[in-house]
Amino acid sequence: MILFDIAADLYGPPSNEGEDSNAFQARPVVSAVFDQVEPLQAQLTRIATFREPMQRLGELAKVFDELRKFAMQVSDLARVLKSMHNFQDRLRPVPNQFAPLEALDEKLNRLCTSFAEHLSELADALGPAVTLQDQLASLANAFEPAKVLREEFLGLARSFASESPAMSDGRMRRPHRATRRR
Repeated sequence: MILFDIAADLYGPPSNEGEDSNAFQARPVVSAVFDQVEPLQAQLTRIATFREPMQRLGELAKVFDELRKFAMQVSDLARVLKSMHNFQDRLRPVPNQFAPLEALDEKLNRLCTSFAEHLSELADALGPAVTLQDQLASLANAFEPAKVLREEFLGLARSFASESPAMSDGRMRRPHRATRRR
């Protein structure tokens, strides 16, 4: 697999003339240059296979919208419970006068404890997602050179194309199959 199609440079226009045995042979020279990146190209091809799993992860990430709504509801409930805690705190100094409210105080404590436990479990359940986010951020940083290198290679391709009469419009061209020499 070649990074870009250099067939137009290699084959040129068809000719009925016999080739001079001393003529410059572009194909072996270019092949020698690009043979060193052939193993790397196989790795680059493998990167594309991760696109579908990444899309599936993107679909799974929609769960956070629902969790955000839930968090807002629980936040509203927490404000109500805070008011109830303030009420409890005011009742504690006078337990003898409001002894029947001790049961209410105990029920509110159990309710709040249960909410805290469930919210802690939910936060723990988000741990793998947070770890994945950190790993994805690290991967995004690791892949950052791809953008720069792509632009560099495209710029180099344009500079070679501008020097080649076969590519005067700046685009890589493939010769027609009938014009290829083998």
